[in-house]
Amino acid sequence: MLNFISPITESHTYNNFSMKEKTPVGKINLRGNLENKDFASTVGKILGMILPKEPCSISTKEKITCMWLGPNEWLLVSNDTITKDSNDYELEKVLFNEISKRNLGAVTNISDQFTIFNLTGSNIFEILSKGCPFDFNSDRFANNKVIQTILNHIDVTIHKKSESNIDLYVRRSFSKHLWDWLKDSSNLI
Repeated sequence: MLNFISPITESHTYNNFSMKEKTPVGKINLRGNLENKDFASTVGKILGMILPKEPCSISTKEKITCMWLGPNEWLLVSNDTITKDSNDYELEKVLFNEISKRNLGAVTNISDQFTIFNLTGSNIFEILSKGCPFDFNSDRFANNKVIQTILNHIDVTIHKKSESNIDLYVRRSFSKHLWDWLKDSSNLI
């Protein structure tokens, strides 16, 4: 079990733009084939929801958000925080026993691999556009959609909750660099 250590120790607000790290949040990478009825029904029963099938789509329940990352890949994110001294996450154990052990797919706890920045404000996409090739004005990027892209040469996943609220997922090893870049970029608007 990995220990949770965050390189981000501050929040930042400037000119109607705010950012903070959401921590600690359980994150599970789930892989499997939706064509396999055993996989789809087992995951559906465990999560209490159907996995999103459409690109960039999201399914949400009270305690978990499920994001489509690819045809056979999803990111499961806890809507609640977990204890900071452990990344022990009950859902991971259940999925691992019912999916991985039965060779229906793969379950990986990535809670310590990624951190989440919550960005709020009316100018989020103006700031992100400074270092990202994605067209944030695209009709495909509506509320409650998720994309994977590059931001300031760093792989990120962006969950658009609304026009003024997003969660940005970044590998922990790049988080301090991206945090500083976002901070500097917001100060230039």
